[in-house]
Amino acid sequence: MDNIRIILVDDHPIFSGGLALLLNNITGFEVIGEAENGKRFLEMLSGLDPDVVLMDIRMPVMNGIDTCREALLLKPGLKVIALTMFAETHYCRSMAEAGAHGFLPKNVSGAELEKAIRTVFGGQYYFSAPLMKGLSPERPPSDKLHIAERDERLTEREYEVLKHIAQGLSSQEIADKLFISVRTVEGHRANLIAKTGTRNVVDLVIYTIREGIISV
Repeated sequence: MDNIRIILVDDHPIFSGGLALLLNNITGFEVIGEAENGKRFLEMLSGLDPDVVLMDIRMPVMNGIDTCREALLLKPGLKVIALTMFAETHYCRSMAEAGAHGFLPKNVSGAELEKAIRTVFGGQYYFSAPLMKGLSPERPPSDKLHIAERDERLTEREYEVLKHIAQGLSSQEIADKLFISVRTVEGHRANLIAKTGTRNVVDLVIYTIREGIISV
């Protein structure tokens, strides 16, 4: 099996270098490039064929949000994982709208980093639970299943699926936990997106946490 090819985009060379060293020591991973900003990354992209990009959100010259959007126009199948600080969670929704498939804090453990890359490479979304906690409202919701602005209600099973999605579980893992099929999980996910009026799974999770529908 071929290695998962990874590019790192971050303006801190010490952080990026340490990350590259860590990833290159994981079986099945290969860091094929590093860029200090979004503009440099886009210049590199035409000559490389990465599977996954780990991208800082806040960078000089060109930020991660604009870079992610442009990169996916060039390579629509590219998987982008956003790297961010806990104080920057307000950027997450914009990064989701740009097409990111995952979100990780910069102090992520090696084990979670590996899991996130493999999950996103496999076509799923990944959310770091500690990072998602930063999106939680200060007060608990009065009705955890009610989407007030759309006058919709989630079923108990949809709520269960949503909580597991927010915890970073894949469709297969959710199916195993709830003793249902993967197709059923994906059906619930589609219903959740429709009921909340969101456009993708990342936006769904960020929206429902911010609105107090779920907590992590």
